[in-house]
Amino acid sequence: ASDVVKEQIDKTKTKSNDTYLLQMRDMVKTAEDIISTSSEDDMIKDLGLLLDESWQLKKQLSSKISNSKIDESYSKAKKAGAYGGKLCGAGSGGFLAILAPDNKKSEIRENLKNLLEVDFKFENQGSTIIYMKD
Repeated sequence: ASDVVKEQIDKTKTKSNDTYLLQMRDMVKTAEDIISTSSEDDMIKDLGLLLDESWQLKKQLSSKISNSKIDESYSKAKKAGAYGGKLCGAGSGGFLAILAPDNKKSEIRENLKNLLEVDFKFENQGSTIIYMKD
């Protein structure tokens, strides 16, 4: 993860990431608009597509943000009907969060069956620790 951050800092100092960072900043307003004006079905789709766009931009910030396994898994999810997703956690690893319509989740699960699935939900109270049962 420190290599990822170092590369991002170096690119930021040379302003070579400015275009990507500005586009990502503008996505915050787009996400706010989606959340405040969309129906639930449209919101899931539109946020998923925005996540996909954001993920493609994020990968431009550092060559070490992703790797072939992550890219392959993400591609499988998209081909199975996911709208988008993002990597959460340390660079070149962590959790791949996928946003998809309910009717595509079984196919996505099948395509990613070699990965551990962790159900999650959004909470208003902030981060909480989860424990996985063996």
